[in-house]
Amino acid sequence: MKEFDAVIQNALVVTSKTQYRANLYISDGKFSAITAPETTFPAARSIDAGGKPVIPGCVDGHSHLMDPGYTDRETFITGTMAAAAGGYTTVTDHHRTIPAVYSVEPLLEKIEYLKDRAVVDFALMGGLSPDNQKELRAMWDAGVTSFKGFTCNLHGVQAMHSGYLLDTFRTIASFGGRALIHAEDNGIIAFEEERMKREGRKDPMAHFEGRSKLAEEIAVQTVLSLAKSTGANVGIAHVSQPHLAEMIRRVQEEGYPVFSETEPHYLSMNTEDLKRLGPWLRFTPPVNTPEMQEKLWELFDKGIFDTMGTDHCPIVKADKEKGLEDVLEAPCGIPGLETALKLMLTGVNSGKTTLNRLVACMCENPAKIYGLYPKKGAIQVGTDADLVILDMEKEETLCNEKVISKCGWTPYAGMTVKGGPDTVMVRGQIVFAEGKVIGKPGWGAFVPRQS
Repeated sequence: MKEFDAVIQNALVVTSKTQYRANLYISDGKFSAITAPETTFPAARSIDAGGKPVIPGCVDGHSHLMDPGYTDRETFITGTMAAAAGGYTTVTDHHRTIPAVYSVEPLLEKIEYLKDRAVVDFALMGGLSPDNQKELRAMWDAGVTSFKGFTCNLHGVQAMHSGYLLDTFRTIASFGGRALIHAEDNGIIAFEEERMKREGRKDPMAHFEGRSKLAEEIAVQTVLSLAKSTGANVGIAHVSQPHLAEMIRRVQEEGYPVFSETEPHYLSMNTEDLKRLGPWLRFTPPVNTPEMQEKLWELFDKGIFDTMGTDHCPIVKADKEKGLEDVLEAPCGIPGLETALKLMLTGVNSGKTTLNRLVACMCENPAKIYGLYPKKGAIQVGTDADLVILDMEKEETLCNEKVISKCGWTPYAGMTVKGGPDTVMVRGQIVFAEGKVIGKPGWGAFVPRQS
């Protein structure tokens, strides 16, 4: 028999539905055989997982790596290094770079620009604007996973009001495309934030009240109504409220192709943390109350959420510090690629959910929903050999000094987590081991949407 390139021995393979012990054989960057532990074949190198859980590499459907154009905040090199350290083997970058990706020409330029800058594999989004409907099909054919749009003015992006969304959803539905929508009602947010300023509110809870939870609810209702009317495949990004996740699931059950994304910060932080951290926890939609946080965990464990994104959005420290005296002066966004998996594994260790649910939301479902499956998001013969060997016993107190992202800070500084990546492989090559990123820029490759 021909010698395999590598074998991962004594693995406890975890899928969304089961766990089993196996040896994983790798050749040419793919899983080429999966055997019972007692069945062995020759391999050029061997890694003993020691019975630890092995999951598919995590797939992030929603991150802001800011390159090209905003490299004071992040570069694709530092961002994908952070991803490797966090157990992410595929990241999907937002369209919001310079130039922004609203047509196929800047998309193709971006693919070429990034080819030597990624440590892990990457996919790309296109953007939605009120006037780029004619550009969408070409971007879809070039392999974007989705089109990102906003119902509010944010990050310098123009809001898509209901008429624009209706027209865009019709266009997307005509060729089987997919949209991911940041859903907050622009009118309510503008009114409430102006009210905060009139009242002289500068405290951290001015962010919670100004980015009204009602604004999220109304926007989600509108987006779902438009998705149902057009039949378009539409996801709601960073769902922060339990009843909205349940609303999206009901629309799914009616047979419409909609999906929900939540994020680790909604499960790990709440309004008490916002009062303490102020601008360092300013993102939008905001965190919720402790009671809502616990309900979100319940829904996550029940499988109500479809995907877990990071919305990794690093902000320069000096810009965040502008909010120390007035929280509304701080830009929205927090880094998350290197902490997301650790936060969720802490939830597993505390009994809030299971590894199977984690694999569903962080590996399998995002790969399936964004058209990357089974190349990504699965441990099967013939798929890319992307995997994470987990150390469920590792305890770590997070701190700014160890942050790999160029921004150099984390809102979770001082938090103790339990569980994290031990070894991370991308297409059979180790990119993270023994606490260090060892993957090199240029190993990560563009992954066009497969379906």
